[in-house]
Amino acid sequence: MKFFNIFFFLFFLSITKISSISRALYLGKEKCFYDNYYNQMNILITYKIIDKDVTLPKTPRTLFKVDITSPDRADFFKVFYGSKLSGKFSYNVEESAKYKICIYSSDKDLFKKKKFLKVQFNIQSSDELFDANSAKLKDFQKVNDTMQKLNSKIDSIEEMQNYQIQVEDNFSKNQVLSSSRVALITIFQIFIIIIVGTYQVFSLRKVFKDKIWAPF
Repeated sequence: MKFFNIFFFLFFLSITKISSISRALYLGKEKCFYDNYYNQMNILITYKIIDKDVTLPKTPRTLFKVDITSPDRADFFKVFYGSKLSGKFSYNVEESAKYKICIYSSDKDLFKKKKFLKVQFNIQSSDELFDANSAKLKDFQKVNDTMQKLNSKIDSIEEMQNYQIQVEDNFSKNQVLSSSRVALITIFQIFIIIIVGTYQVFSLRKVFKDKIWAPF
């Protein structure tokens, strides 16, 4: 019977989602977690020092920092600051992506002779305010808007190409027409030169003929 109870407890523990995770936090070193979050999802980040012999420093200062970054977006960076041994931060996701959430501390007075602190770190999302389907629809709307902008740019490029093709076609037609006119003018000039030359030859021939038969 005891064996059955132990087995049932282990089975229940395996299917139960444990949101709180205890980790060792070293001085100046990050403890990071990765997960995918949807658009308009609210993330609740909490931490708690579970070492009993840790006290706050006498001078007020920033003890902990929580960084939220996205590996896919180099320009994205969000930092939260905390000055207590337990803290809570809230962040509203603006764009669906894989996010990196890190917690760290560089305050030596917290650690003193300790090598590390035991930190209970918890990341939750407010499911009651989040609808995955609506978030996906909003993401799809962003993709649709981007595609429409790309399509409008493509249409503008096609119009510019058609205009350039039309201009080049008109230019080539004008070039052919100009070439034809130049050819006709050249032929006309050659014809005039031939006529003038022929007239001059006959005129000179007549002059020389009259001089030969003229009496001395």
